[in-house]
Amino acid sequence: MEMEPFITYNTLETIQSLPFFAHKKIHSVTPLLPREHGNAVMRVATTEGCYVVRQGTRRERDMGVEYRVGRLAYGAGIAPEIYCYDPMRSVMVLAYVEGGHRSRPGRDEWMQLARILHTLHAIPYQGKDLPQVNLRELIEVDHEAIAEAFATVEHFPLQPALCHHDLTPRNILWVGDAPMLIDFEFAGIGDRCFDLAAVCVEFGLEGEAEALFLAAYFEDPSISNATFFRRRDFGPADAGLQPRLRREGASDLAGEESPVCPQTKLAAWKVLYRALRRQWFARHGVERLDQIP
Repeated sequence: MEMEPFITYNTLETIQSLPFFAHKKIHSVTPLLPREHGNAVMRVATTEGCYVVRQGTRRERDMGVEYRVGRLAYGAGIAPEIYCYDPMRSVMVLAYVEGGHRSRPGRDEWMQLARILHTLHAIPYQGKDLPQVNLRELIEVDHEAIAEAFATVEHFPLQPALCHHDLTPRNILWVGDAPMLIDFEFAGIGDRCFDLAAVCVEFGLEGEAEALFLAAYFEDPSISNATFFRRRDFGPADAGLQPRLRREGASDLAGEESPVCPQTKLAAWKVLYRALRRQWFARHGVERLDQIP
C-alpha cells in the first residue's frame, strides 16, 4: 500500500479500526491537504469506492461542531454526506465527491454560490448546540484599523446565521458548475455579512459584480440597480475608517445604505477578513492560497 510520508501507522490503524471500514479492503490512503494546514484530510480508496477521512489535529477545535454543521448542510443539499463520526478518535468519514476548486468562477457560477450561501445561512440552528464564533478572539493583531472595523460592524444590528467562516476557494468544491461547501471546521453562529465579505474578497468581487452577487444572495434585484453605486458621504464617526472602507468599495455606494446589506458594515467585515487572511498566511509561510500544495 503506497502512502505519503505523513500517513503514519497510527493513522492507518485508526482508519482500519473504524467499524465503517470493517468489511472494506483499503487499497490506498492519499493526503488531500498537508497536515500543517489544519485537520488531516485523506482520500481512502477501498473495494467499495472512495471516501474522505478527516482526522482532527487541533485540540482547541471541537470536531463535533464540524460534524453537526456538516450534517445540517448535507440535509440542505449543499455539502457531501457524512457517513460516520468517532468523537473519541476525532475522525469523520464522508462521501468522496469528484470536483475541483476555482479561484475565479464565472458570473453564473458565483451567483449559484450566492444561493448556496443563502441556503446555509437559512438553516435553523436553534437547539443544535452550536457555538457563537467570537472573531475578536481569532484576530491576534492589535491595530487601530482592526479596532475601528470592529466598532463599525458593532454599530449595525447583528444578522445572526449559521456561518462557514472559512470560505476560501479550497473550501468550495465545484462539481461541474455546481458548488458544494466543505470543511466546516470553523463553522458556528456569526454575522452572515462576514461570509459575504469573505466571498467578495476571495473571488475579487467588486463594483457591479459584488452588487449582482449580493442581489442573488438576498433575492433582491434592487441591490444591483445602478443607483446603488452613487457616492455616499461618511459621517464624523466614520472618519478614521473612511480610507480603508473606500478601498473596500464603500466610496461608490448609494447615499442610503441597503436595508438588507449595509455596505459600510460589509466593507468593515472585509477589513477584518483580510486581517485574518494575512494572519493565516503568515502562520503557514505562504503568500497566497494557490501556493498550498
